[in-house]
Amino acid sequence: MRLLVLLLAGTLILGAAACGGGGGSSSSSSGTKPDEWASSVCGALQTWEDDLRAGSQQLSADIRASSDPKSVKEKLVTFLEKSEKSTEKLVDDVKAAGAPAVKDGEAIQRDLEASLTQARNTFDRAGTRAKKLQATPQALTTGLGALAQTIQSELAATGRHFSSLENKYDFGEVNNAMADEPACKPFVSSSG
Repeated sequence: MRLLVLLLAGTLILGAAACGGGGGSSSSSSGTKPDEWASSVCGALQTWEDDLRAGSQQLSADIRASSDPKSVKEKLVTFLEKSEKSTEKLVDDVKAAGAPAVKDGEAIQRDLEASLTQARNTFDRAGTRAKKLQATPQALTTGLGALAQTIQSELAATGRHFSSLENKYDFGEVNNAMADEPACKPFVSSSG
């Protein structure tokens, strides 16, 4: 499901500063209708993306406005904790959507949930690391740089996992549902 791969990979990259093709093993088609699934998943992704964007913008403004390293550290930790909670809500919302009623729907859902859980774990680990940063200007600057690289690297790995799903499953019905779903429009290209 190329559209979902692009959607999720792009959204995960935002979190640092989505599935098309082959075949699987199961042929079960029980689950949530593809259009309902697309609406639920895209709605959850939009909320998550909005939360991360707003939090990131606020963090940037707070960091620029502060000359106190301790305050910067506290704001960073708060941002990462909120990002982890927002990502946990995304995982919960995607689970609540249920597996799409398409070939390999349960496996698609399982892989999607696992990837989103990896993203949540990235924010959780980053929050733990941020709490351990020394609140001195030099140490904080160095620590922030290393932490940002780690987050970006881990989220990029999650994005690559999403991309690998394109070759693992046939997402034709889900791609069509996403292309037709208004909630998915911000995430999908018209070229399919």
